[in-house]
Amino acid sequence: MPKSLSVLDQCFPSQKAAEDFFYGIRDENIASGGEITSSAVFDLLRELYIKYCEYTNWPMTAEPVAFYARNIGRGVGVSGGTTQGFVVKFSDGKEQEFSAKKAIKAIANR
Repeated sequence: MPKSLSVLDQCFPSQKAAEDFFYGIRDENIASGGEITSSAVFDLLRELYIKYCEYTNWPMTAEPVAFYARNIGRGVGVSGGTTQGFVVKFSDGKEQEFSAKKAIKAIANR
């Protein structure tokens, strides 16, 4: 049975539905470029990230102020490659990559 979840007022019947939704945002942002700030999409990404940190006890050192998507290198050599993912920018100027898939899983398992 799929696990449903909610992020703010957005309800998803399954983790797959949530992944498809957030991957759509990611893909659109990679194509258009720029940062996602002060919008409904920003609010959803912010809530996704904050819940992820809360549910996994990941320390959040500053307030998220923007998100964007980029290609992210994974692994090394023949085991390496790239994937696309989100990056959160904080009020202190630092940035951190985060996995929407892992965040969705953490929220669904709560």
